[in-house]
Amino acid sequence: MPTEKRPPEGTATGRVRKKMDPILREWYGEDGSDGELMKHLPSTQPVGDVLQRVMRKKLPHGTADFLTILEHWTDIAGAVAAKHTTPLSLSNKTLFIEVEHPAYLASVRTKAVQAAILGRIAELIGADKCATLTFTPAGRRRAT
Repeated sequence: MPTEKRPPEGTATGRVRKKMDPILREWYGEDGSDGELMKHLPSTQPVGDVLQRVMRKKLPHGTADFLTILEHWTDIAGAVAAKHTTPLSLSNKTLFIEVEHPAYLASVRTKAVQAAILGRIAELIGADKCATLTFTPAGRRRAT
């Protein structure tokens, strides 16, 4: 009998294999049992999806959403605005953003820019996670 790699018995796949392997070998023979066993095992999932679910469960509420915004800030704000702005925190559906210069502060406070940013955030993390933006001039950070 050829040796094959089997998953560790502590995993869900290992437990299913341990329970079903003898039954399937009896029904389908040595060669056919592995193919049948694979039909009963959970499907594979991308590691990124699994980590995303774990992060959302383990991190404090809103942290995973803020990290997602931070990671995609250039796409959300646009290349030019991203160079002059920095997301600070996400709290109570409000994203706090630091703006480095008063001229940029005036340009990002327009309704059109805010609507565009909120729309991109809604596409990324969901519409119910961030409803407003608060812009803070550089050097005037406040604890949130």
